[in-house]
Amino acid sequence: MVYSVQQIKYEILAYIKEFGGDFSDYYVGVTHDPENALFKNHRVDRKKDPWLYKQALTFQAARTAQDYFLSRLKADGEAVMDGDEDTDCVYVYKKSKSTAP
Repeated sequence: MVYSVQQIKYEILAYIKEFGGDFSDYYVGVTHDPENALFKNHRVDRKKDPWLYKQALTFQAARTAQDYFLSRLKADGEAVMDGDEDTDCVYVYKKSKSTAP
């Protein structure tokens, strides 16, 4: 399912509220392959760590959603400046001792 910027923001905000903590406790990224980004690159534990991803309409929409969390809410993450139209997934996970930035 593809989500608008507003829907992605709402879903991630609700998710963070559910699991608690400050926005800085969460990493928000943009990728074309969220499974690889979450579970291989960041070493998120699929069963123990809170995580979520949503597909945006476009790369620019994904970037806009990510920017909201990084710039306005001060979540952790590396701003993605370049990507093709396949780079359209916004992901979030709650950082832990076992995850990698």
